[in-house]
Amino acid sequence: MIVRFVGPLASKIGKEVEISIGREISVREAIEKIAEAYPQAESDLSDLSFYSISLNGELLKKDELETRKVRDDDLLILIPAIAGGGKEKKIKLIIKRNFDISTPSYDSFEGKYGFFTKLALEMRKRIESAELILDVGCGTGILGEIFPDSKVVGVDISSDMVRVARTRLYDALIGDGSRLPFKNNSFDAAVFNAVIFLIPDGENALRDAMRVVRENGAVCGTYLVGLYENGNEVLEEIGLRHSLPFPWRRAEKAIEELGGVTQELTFRVGREFVLDFYSIPAMSNALFPKMELEKRLELVKQNLSNLPDEMDFVWRVFQISV
Repeated sequence: MIVRFVGPLASKIGKEVEISIGREISVREAIEKIAEAYPQAESDLSDLSFYSISLNGELLKKDELETRKVRDDDLLILIPAIAGGGKEKKIKLIIKRNFDISTPSYDSFEGKYGFFTKLALEMRKRIESAELILDVGCGTGILGEIFPDSKVVGVDISSDMVRVARTRLYDALIGDGSRLPFKNNSFDAAVFNAVIFLIPDGENALRDAMRVVRENGAVCGTYLVGLYENGNEVLEEIGLRHSLPFPWRRAEKAIEELGGVTQELTFRVGREFVLDFYSIPAMSNALFPKMELEKRLELVKQNLSNLPDEMDFVWRVFQISV
């Protein structure tokens, strides 16, 4: 069996190795044999949720690792679900951890306000005829309802979000939005619904999305600009800042350089909406990083209770033609 590695495992073991298995075994058993043969990689392979796994060019679902079989003449490829190194990788791991604990509150917020659905509807106007759509940063899979006549494949760094998304989408897998585990020209469209600003190497994510979209397709998305009242940034006025790995000005520049266009979206929201939005663990971390969740939520309630009764929640929707 030929095994190819991408990322840290390639450095530890080599880009390609050959393992003799002698008989037909499951993919999970084959990976256990790799760990036995290369003990320096045992800790890396202990949690397979961090990898996208390809067998003979076909991307496997995590629940297929026990049932799909491999033989000596097969090709197995392991692609890390989190790409990059140094500070970039640390940011992605923090985002993953926070979204892994955000699923219930994320779904509760969406059930109450339908806000991410409103953003997604703006994208649907631009790619309504797409039959096969890649949802980068799919969250809990709300795009399944927005595009009921399309096949939506989701990718998300959070294993818990993917768990829920698989019940709503055609398929979903754990993966890094800036290193997509798909062939060129695989989809009719790719979307980033309220996610591009969470990817520290957002420029790479946009280019990689364009790579996997077919000619005459499109890459669309929505991104956060800020909360305003009478032209003033309301968080700044109370001494807070929403920290973004890929801030909106940088995102806008990258979109323009790729030939994309943007349009502003303004939503009039109340104080309760903002409190609920920042009570999602992943959002509270943007205001109060490096704090325990309980303390963050306490500070959200204390500080945001001083906001105006109503504010403009400003976003932008973008489209890049391929």
